[in-house]
Amino acid sequence: MTRVVLDDAQTVAKLDALQQRAEICDAEGRVLGYYMPRDAERPRYYKGAKSPLTKEERERILREEIKDAIPLSEFWERMRQKYPEKFQ
Repeated sequence: MTRVVLDDAQTVAKLDALQQRAEICDAEGRVLGYYMPRDAERPRYYKGAKSPLTKEERERILREEIKDAIPLSEFWERMRQKYPEKFQ
């Protein structure tokens, strides 16, 4: 996971005050990402989260990409062969 260090006390204070999941936006309102306070209860992490894809779009992607699917064990074996230095 990438770590982002905030050095702006005002931003840190805003995030500290949050009790639940929140959108993080720039000044123009563009969503940059989402923030989940560390103290939030684990079962609530994704409560209310919605996929940006419609059900039909998810089904279409699944249909189109299933032909290229491989078992996870096969994927990891391929990665071990391709990048052996990363698996030592």
